[in-house]
Amino acid sequence: MAKRLIFRALLGGPLVLLAAAALTSTGCGGSATATVSGKVSSNGVPLKGGNVSFVSTEGKRTVSGPINEDGTYKLEKVPVGKVKVVVETESLNPATKPKVHYGAPKDQIMPGGYQPPNFEEMAKRYRKIPDVYAREEITPLEYTVTSGSQEYDIKAP
Repeated sequence: MAKRLIFRALLGGPLVLLAAAALTSTGCGGSATATVSGKVSSNGVPLKGGNVSFVSTEGKRTVSGPINEDGTYKLEKVPVGKVKVVVETESLNPATKPKVHYGAPKDQIMPGGYQPPNFEEMAKRYRKIPDVYAREEITPLEYTVTSGSQEYDIKAP
């Protein structure tokens, strides 16, 4: 009888650990993520800048990233599930930029590699899109993120 109990304890412990490891590695804990990439356009024309955000409707974290000059974006470690898609371009709007000089304070040296914002270049990339796409509460854009890599082109009319 004692041998049987020892055998069950030895066999049961590793099996429980193996099962727990399998559940964790398959994303059972809600930690499954994805990489989503694609193009962002408005009225069929690629946007040349701005930002894209995937806002979870299931209480998971939000993931954001820039829109490149060719209209592409890539978001990594996006939680799997339903999201609201937010697209904003106002960060490039020259009318909203302050007329200030970016540089080191007097008697200070700028850190190596620092490049202040180039508002003229940003203004060239700016394209006005309807405000509805920039607000998570009212954006009509929705997507369901699945595990793994995927492409999703964002079309804002």
